[in-house]
Amino acid sequence: MRQTSRPLPASVPSCGHGHRPHIVTTSGAPTGHRLGTACPDLVHIECHRCGIATRPVPYDRAALAELRWTDPTLAHYRIPISHLARHRGEVLAELASTAPSTSIAA
Repeated sequence: MRQTSRPLPASVPSCGHGHRPHIVTTSGAPTGHRLGTACPDLVHIECHRCGIATRPVPYDRAALAELRWTDPTLAHYRIPISHLARHRGEVLAELASTAPSTSIAA
């Protein structure tokens, strides 16, 4: 698993004065991920000064991470940074359960 981050664009409001939240992209499967199941890149926004992050979303829905960061009505999608690994696993499990299963022909 690999994570890359970049600062939020200036157009996205920060969480506090002097804070520098980042957009983080996670690629690859985490420990314990079931072999053969999809593992798309996930995106979340985090601020280490606040200790919060948005719940991860698939990379193709990155705008949803920004919305969760800026919209006060979606504050329940902001989590402690220490809970990111658990939520990442939950998101991948949700994606695997909705993906059509394919059988392997012998």
